[in-house]
Amino acid sequence: MKLKPTTILLDADYFFYRAAAASEYEMTWDADVTVIAGSLTNGQKIIRSDVRQLKERFDTDQLIMTFTDVENFRKKIDTNYKSNRTKRKPCGFKRLLNWAKTEYECIRMPQLEADDVLGILSTSGCYTNFVIVSPDKDMEQIPCRIYNLKEEFTQTPEQAEYKLYEQCLSGDPVDGYSGIKGIGKKKAQSILNNKEGSYWDTVLKAFKDHGYKEADALKQLRLAKILHSDNWDYARERPILFTP
Repeated sequence: MKLKPTTILLDADYFFYRAAAASEYEMTWDADVTVIAGSLTNGQKIIRSDVRQLKERFDTDQLIMTFTDVENFRKKIDTNYKSNRTKRKPCGFKRLLNWAKTEYECIRMPQLEADDVLGILSTSGCYTNFVIVSPDKDMEQIPCRIYNLKEEFTQTPEQAEYKLYEQCLSGDPVDGYSGIKGIGKKKAQSILNNKEGSYWDTVLKAFKDHGYKEADALKQLRLAKILHSDNWDYARERPILFTP
């Protein structure tokens, strides 16, 4: 039986940010004022080129773009989540996104980041032949075929679960959550590779051994967790907080 064409599930945030940043330019307003402007035409050209190359790579016309919502449920778990990201969006970024809605199939879900949308779509059972395209290491929490712009691989359910608990232990300074202070990726892997019981039992013990409470461990886990289909309330359109 012939497979359906591959559906590309795209982390569009990354591509559109890059395209908008590359399309900025300085414009002299008068002898005293210089302003930053963004070329929509150039941004569109970059996006179309990226899309064309991906479709050629995977020999398909099926592509879905996912975007981050303006609200983020993780900020209700921890108000400091991503508070370190103070850099402005590139000029023209929002206009480029609005254009995308008229050109491509785009999905944005309430309170979710594009990562979560990708996680929900890929575990929903709606797609039988698909690939996630994203450079974000958090995608390794999703058990599926992934292209991270450097290599293509298939993440197993066991590897995906391991990645989640590794992130919980080590934290992610880019996203603004700490895990256990002083524990990096290698130490986290050492703890998980010598686990006793479940991954959660092992992680919880590590948190307590370092002076944390169970509530602290659960908060870090929920910040780290990329949502899957069973973590989404379809009727109420809101996330279901992960409980191990």
